[in-house]
Amino acid sequence: MSKLVIAIIHDEDAGNVMGALHEAGYRVTRLASRGGFLRSRNTTLLVGLEDEQVGAAIAIIERNCEPRTEQVPIEAFAGMEASWLPTEVTHGGATIFVLPLDEIRRL
Repeated sequence: MSKLVIAIIHDEDAGNVMGALHEAGYRVTRLASRGGFLRSRNTTLLVGLEDEQVGAAIAIIERNCEPRTEQVPIEAFAGMEASWLPTEVTHGGATIFVLPLDEIRRL
C-alpha cells in the first residue's frame, strides 16, 4: 500500500531535507506554512511513498532536522498574566504524519 508522508519542519532545515530526499530519489512537494503557537515559518513537505520506502525517508528527515530553542511571542499570552510562563521553548526538528493512500498517480 502507498503512503503519504507529511513532514512539518522548520524553514531553516527545508533546503537540507529536500536536497537529501531528492538525492535519495524521492519526489517532494514543498508548501510554505506557519506554526500556530510560535508563529514561526515552517515548511510542510508532502512525499508519496511505497511502504518499504517510509522508514528510509523518515530517517533522512530526522538526520537533517535540528531541535531549536525559540522565544515565545508575547502575543501568545494575550489576555493572561504571563510573568510565570516560560519565554523560551525547545521544540523538535520535525512533526511527521504517515497516512495510507489508495493510489499514487504521477502524470
